[in-house]
Amino acid sequence: MFINQGNFPPILLQHNLTSLGNFRYLISIAFGEDMAEIVLAGVGKVYENGAIGLRDCDLTVTSGEWLALVGPSGCGKTTTLRLIAGLEKPTAGTIRIGGSLMNQVPPAQREVAMVFQRPALFPNKTVRGNLAFGLRMQRGFLRCLTPEYQAREDHAVREVASCLRIDHLLERMARELSGGEQQRVALGRALIRGAAVGLLDEPLGHLDAPLRLKLRRELPLLRSRFPATMIIVTHDPAEALALGDRIAVLHEGKVLQIARPDRIRQEARHAFVAEFFQDSF
Repeated sequence: MFINQGNFPPILLQHNLTSLGNFRYLISIAFGEDMAEIVLAGVGKVYENGAIGLRDCDLTVTSGEWLALVGPSGCGKTTTLRLIAGLEKPTAGTIRIGGSLMNQVPPAQREVAMVFQRPALFPNKTVRGNLAFGLRMQRGFLRCLTPEYQAREDHAVREVASCLRIDHLLERMARELSGGEQQRVALGRALIRGAAVGLLDEPLGHLDAPLRLKLRRELPLLRSRFPATMIIVTHDPAEALALGDRIAVLHEGKVLQIARPDRIRQEARHAFVAEFFQDSF
């Protein structure tokens, strides 16, 4: 039971802190801190073969913001996510999350959850097992054996599954799921961790058009339940317009423009930006 001793602002009491509430992020809201802010300053990435993944990238994503990172294939979108997640090391520049320098911090210590284009689920585990896996890796195996933890885990799994409308699939094996169901499980596995930052790499990219449109409409509904700073990578301008508080346009490894969805085309500073969005309004 969480008991307020008078030292916590009311916003913290509106969330179930024993399960899904992102405690660090809620603290940042309550006390006006930027614990989930992402700042890339002069970040570049050159691969061993000489290919340029990212050029002098300056990018700030404020706490709780959803930023859509959009551009054609090969423009540096996935490279940017991998650099933030720690799966790649920058050749130049600095990466900060919540004000802390991340350049040398291992991926597991970055408070970041990543969802890939194709769900990387365990086929021999149930939906329940896949959702709970992230929690168990965070807490440690021995702690997961206690009845108290198992009760909390069950509550967290059921809450995430209900929000994503997969609660009826909890006992089904992952290999038996459709593509859309697998993607929901992958998203749930990221959300259940309560990470301060979420990185979604083309999460709807391999789905058919009707299902992609359906999930595009549902994703924003999760914001109030799972507060986090989100970067959503897509090559689809309509998807970027629907999901992002702001949109960052990448082309050939460089950020060309960052703007709100309602201003991105009207205030285009590059011909590429105007052309990229011309059929999306």
